[in-house]
Amino acid sequence: MTAVSRFENRKVLVLNKMWTAINICTLRDALPLLFKFEKGQPKAQVVSENFSTYTWADWAELRPKDGEECISTIHRKFCIPEIVRLTHQDKMFKKSINFNRRALYRRDNYTCQYCGCKPGSEELTIDHVLPRYHGGLTTWDNCAVACVGCNSKKAARTPAQAGMKLLSVPKRPKLDLLASGSGLLKSWKHFLSEAYWSVELENDEVE
Repeated sequence: MTAVSRFENRKVLVLNKMWTAINICTLRDALPLLFKFEKGQPKAQVVSENFSTYTWADWAELRPKDGEECISTIHRKFCIPEIVRLTHQDKMFKKSINFNRRALYRRDNYTCQYCGCKPGSEELTIDHVLPRYHGGLTTWDNCAVACVGCNSKKAARTPAQAGMKLLSVPKRPKLDLLASGSGLLKSWKHFLSEAYWSVELENDEVE
């Protein structure tokens, strides 16, 4: 659904099958869960503000309210899901985020940390702020997303040596970082607690 691209980074709250909040992901990552099936059921359902659950087929029958943002195609308009519930998983949030390429790209919002461009994940690379040639480690606080051009320009130098500047200081992400930008949605408030926001996640991926 190409019309999703405008909203692909919109935040979606993820609940486990026991209705406990376990993650926040992007709409881009949430939608495929609604179309994948496991044991004859979709892997996830949409949850409305009044706690009703919908398969995507049922959700697609709902009409957006006047003035409400929506996913538009040539033939119809779709309400934007804000909460999804996993139908088979009962996992809970854990204490740290796994360090992997996907989590790093999400932390930096798929944005080159030198020039600020968003060329798409295929044109992004991982840059070592202190180059490995000089002993730099592959860690949260020494890695940043960079476009191919900026990574080539910087080469085996520090940003200062290359005359370049990072847009932000690399660091281990927390859940509140993943949720930053749009703030909390009204529809989420029944599912969130102070403990949820104060604990780091072990894995940023929705399986």
